[in-house]
Amino acid sequence: MNKPIVTVIIPTYKRTKFIKRAVQSVLDQTYDNIEILIVDDNIKDSKESQYIKINVETMDDRIRVIKTKGQIGGGKARNMGVLRSTGSYIAFLDDDDVFLPEKIEKQLEFMMKYNYDMSIQDVEWYDENEKLVEHRTFDFIKSDKPEYMLKQHILHSLCPTAIYMITKEAFFKTKGFGQTSMGQDFRFMLSCCTRGLRIGYMKGAYVHQYLHSGERISIGNNKIEGEKALFAIKSKYLSMLSPKERKYVKFRHFAVLMFTYIRSNQAVKAIPYAIAAFVTSPSDTLLESKRYFGGRMK
Repeated sequence: MNKPIVTVIIPTYKRTKFIKRAVQSVLDQTYDNIEILIVDDNIKDSKESQYIKINVETMDDRIRVIKTKGQIGGGKARNMGVLRSTGSYIAFLDDDDVFLPEKIEKQLEFMMKYNYDMSIQDVEWYDENEKLVEHRTFDFIKSDKPEYMLKQHILHSLCPTAIYMITKEAFFKTKGFGQTSMGQDFRFMLSCCTRGLRIGYMKGAYVHQYLHSGERISIGNNKIEGEKALFAIKSKYLSMLSPKERKYVKFRHFAVLMFTYIRSNQAVKAIPYAIAAFVTSPSDTLLESKRYFGGRMK
């Protein structure tokens, strides 16, 4: 197999506790023709930036650190990383998550075999004790046609960012990552779909994402407001869906809000959304419960 350079972009901000683990997971890849771009979004001369310079940048000569002006956000940091990359293929990793060893090799091989502009994989979420919280699979995907992938994205949200691999050439056909508190990955994938990129689905989870205790953007008001904003975007595409599929989008919206409150330790507030999800679509409630809890017990 031809061995093009794959650039892995890791934006980081105040995550010195986890950044070395993330970087090491990329260094441990079975595919070695890689470039690691750490986009340091910490304040200039901060202790976090010093830590990265002394303890992370020196881990391997394939690592480069790019310094932002500070606190520009994950979306702009990823865009900056792509602009400064030398690889013809781009992957993304958050600073508190990890790639499994064959992630890059398997995904690159898949993309090159079918000449895809972009590809996605399954994903797993773990808590701080390494307990599986959620296994998300996209094995319902049966086509790689752009209009079909757009439809699946509206229905199921083909996220998160860490499951993506995209050619650098294709990235510049999109809007890149916007700067919103929630849903950057959703908007980016939407841009990929609406611009006609050939996107393939490769079965298998090669990314572990972590849910941390305490405050985080994926819970609480940020997540709730973000989900409402994403639902407003999805609503613009409901005309391309069947009545049953429109019902599913509404069901999923209520289900996400329910889980957000549960993960925010606000179970009482989750109850109305659990009821709304079930009333909207009892069949989808049963099917998705089986998929979710079945994944946790795998």
